[in-house]
Amino acid sequence: MPAKKPFIKIQCSECKRVNYFTRKSKILAEKKLELKKYCRWCKKHTLHKEAKR
Repeated sequence: MPAKKPFIKIQCSECKRVNYFTRKSKILAEKKLELKKYCRWCKKHTLHKEAKR
């Protein structure tokens, strides 16, 4: 039976607020996730990084 993909928090790199949650494979993704997403508090697209659990 395959392992469950854990939920991770995606945090804005500018205001440090947690805006998104997603799932990530432990096996396939070794590095921390970095995505360019919209931050509703900054009101612009910013780099979002995987936050600590």
